[in-house]
Amino acid sequence: MKVFIKNIIFTLFLTTSAGILSGQYSDFGVGLGFSTYWGDLNNSSFMNNYIYNSGLAIQGSYRYMYRHKLGLRVNGTLGSFRGHDKRSDLEWQRLRNLSFKSHLIELVILGEYYPLGFNTTPGARFFAPFFTLGAGLFHFDPKTVYRGNEIRLQPLGTEGQGLPGYHDKYRLTQWAIPFGGGIKFILTETLNLGIEVIIRRTFTDYIDDVSTIYLNYDEHSEARGNSVAAQISNRMNEYIGQEEPVRLATGTKRGGPDVDDYYITTMFSLHMLITDHKGAKRIGPNRVNCPTF
Repeated sequence: MKVFIKNIIFTLFLTTSAGILSGQYSDFGVGLGFSTYWGDLNNSSFMNNYIYNSGLAIQGSYRYMYRHKLGLRVNGTLGSFRGHDKRSDLEWQRLRNLSFKSHLIELVILGEYYPLGFNTTPGARFFAPFFTLGAGLFHFDPKTVYRGNEIRLQPLGTEGQGLPGYHDKYRLTQWAIPFGGGIKFILTETLNLGIEVIIRRTFTDYIDDVSTIYLNYDEHSEARGNSVAAQISNRMNEYIGQEEPVRLATGTKRGGPDVDDYYITTMFSLHMLITDHKGAKRIGPNRVNCPTF
């Protein structure tokens, strides 16, 4: 994580230096929107997923533009998301009865392409659509509520993680590839409003703590030396209203490991130019014109 942050800072320094010399746009932005989970605890309704799997998110960004078409942006996001089988319209999923919620901490670097250009000069185009692609790191920590208590899921190894013959416990900091697009609206020479939807392709199937198989309740309890992980791993008994746990055979399908989880941010942001396309400062008492080449 530290190496990744250092690389971003170094890249930003080089980009900033190049931007000053060539007199390109730079801006700072703040955003408010939603972060949405997409994975094993989804249901068949696209809109229900967006409504029920989302949490509020805030964002800060720093961007440099090159020749009106290309941008480089460093982005930090804080948010949350959730999922719950009870929201599904499928009976087998409601019977599974699993749920989670998690915070989201993300740092990414994004390249942007503006096919129609980005220009704040008076008389230029009022809007500027863009596409984006990048790389980043995110941190998550799925939790669930069990008997009135909030419990972290990763330390429990609900699918046998950490036991002999099973995988290690999954890492809570993972890589992601963000991609998507949006549109900028040029309000003034200094201010612009952005609307964007960016999807993250992750490399983990455990944002929701659900991926592979159940362990038999008794085997799981004995291996852990307690029954907490076994109880939280299989919560079918709560759905059907019985105290006795449902004892499935080890290897019974719990999730779908063939597709990793995704998450999405839908963001509305306000951006203020620091330097314009001529290299003139837009913030502060001095308006310094940098030479263009």
